[in-house]
Amino acid sequence: MAEFNLIDESWIPCISRQGGSVEYGIRDVLLKAHDLREVCDGSPLVTAAIHRLLLAILYRAHNGPRDFNAWSKLYTSGAFDAEIISGYLSRWKDRFYLIEAIYPFFQIAQLETKKAVSITRLATECASGNNATLFDHSSDGGESEWLFAQTARRLIACQAFALGFGKSGDAKIRGKEESLPYSADGIALRGVSVWLQGENLFDTLTVNLHPTDDASLPPWELDDPHEFRDRLAGKGRRAVTSFGIVDRYTWQSRLVRILAVNGASSRMYFTQGRSADKSPGDPMKVYRASKGQGVSALPLSSGKAAWRDAHTIFMIPAAGGNEQRPECFNLVARARQTGRIPPGRQFITNVVGLASAPNKAGKFLLWRHERMPVPAEMLSDSNLIERLGLLLENAEQAAREQRYRIRRIARFYRIPSGRKPTKKELEDIDKIVAKIDPRPVYWARMEKHFFGLLEDLPKDWDHQADDWEPLDQQVATQEWRKNIKREARRALQESIKSIGTSARAIQAIARVRLEINDDDLTPQPLKKGKESRRPKGGEKK
Repeated sequence: MAEFNLIDESWIPCISRQGGSVEYGIRDVLLKAHDLREVCDGSPLVTAAIHRLLLAILYRAHNGPRDFNAWSKLYTSGAFDAEIISGYLSRWKDRFYLIEAIYPFFQIAQLETKKAVSITRLATECASGNNATLFDHSSDGGESEWLFAQTARRLIACQAFALGFGKSGDAKIRGKEESLPYSADGIALRGVSVWLQGENLFDTLTVNLHPTDDASLPPWELDDPHEFRDRLAGKGRRAVTSFGIVDRYTWQSRLVRILAVNGASSRMYFTQGRSADKSPGDPMKVYRASKGQGVSALPLSSGKAAWRDAHTIFMIPAAGGNEQRPECFNLVARARQTGRIPPGRQFITNVVGLASAPNKAGKFLLWRHERMPVPAEMLSDSNLIERLGLLLENAEQAAREQRYRIRRIARFYRIPSGRKPTKKELEDIDKIVAKIDPRPVYWARMEKHFFGLLEDLPKDWDHQADDWEPLDQQVATQEWRKNIKREARRALQESIKSIGTSARAIQAIARVRLEINDDDLTPQPLKKGKESRRPKGGEKK
């Protein structure tokens, strides 16, 4: 018996234009998109995965858009065409049932494994299988029961963001025993996922629906959706690379069959499906080149907010190379240059990702969903992006100055004579620095100033003269540098209070300059073996 059709049943969490929380099925989300503010789930992985699914459906329903003119016609219409959307979804409705005997959505019907596992295995953040405990304390041993709406959300997120680590086990597929390769990462797991958010959900989906002649198919249009799964090849695996954008957006990272009981799910069969294609080509990712790794997706750093990498994310890659920024940026840039998007339009850049522990497979530290405003002008002007990079480097240099000066204070506090420290004394100094490090507070406070910089920086550029305004008229630039110096000094002053007011503490502080000036914002050559780019600065004369 077929149950819970994702086209009609309510399962996608949205925020209405009035700010209320609502849930709809796929058809209503698309047909009401112009009257919804956004899709937003408590899990950023679910939010990102639903956007990928909706974009894939739109590509197939419109057979494109194939070129910029077709996109412009769709964008200026202001709403999705009910006949086009309903016609496509009706054609494939039988393939969108969560529970179904032959074509269960994003699953494989004739799948069995040695034992069924907890449904919580679908959630990367839950403590099941090889997953680290990130946000809860569930486990495979306990019984969790999910309603179908929650199961559908988690299933879609798992297929995009499944965590690869450990032996996947054997399975029986269509009655045939198969040995499967070790589990591998989902297609969207590594590297941040980026999309632009507009004035409403229709605006959001269309500015991320860049023109393409992609001809790849989603699994619900395939007679055998798991024909391209990983298979053993000797001691390794034989994987199948991407066929295109729709294929990437609907990737089946795991073979799954959900076991339903009384309108809910608690157990499932679950094993390795299709390992990720990590080559450049995902429209939501940022790909950058490095000497050690070649071209790879930009990851999320556990100790660094995504806005600090805004220059890297926005940067326009050189023509002909393998580097790539999110395609929505290129589309908005072109739409702005051709007048499809008016001057002054602002978008919200959404950045979602998971941060992993260095050199530890299968261990994730945290996830983030960050949002930052961006003028359409910024995305189409390399001069603005270059200036943004320089201004971010000013902030990074101020952070280095803080680190250097705090270390000098800690050293004078531990060794008032200033002699060379012993190994044990260096360890003590490191502990003091870690305890009073001003940089976390500094960076947290700089975030709001950065958002203001993003909004106002285009005003510093004289487009008619194709040059920057005179220095005294570069309001955003000057305000940003002023905020850097103020927040850096403020964080330094607050951090040194924890050293105390002993004579030794007062003497150590007095030997180091706390003021941050314009020269301190200019990066200096890094000397080999030194931790600061200003190894001779920071002390009072």
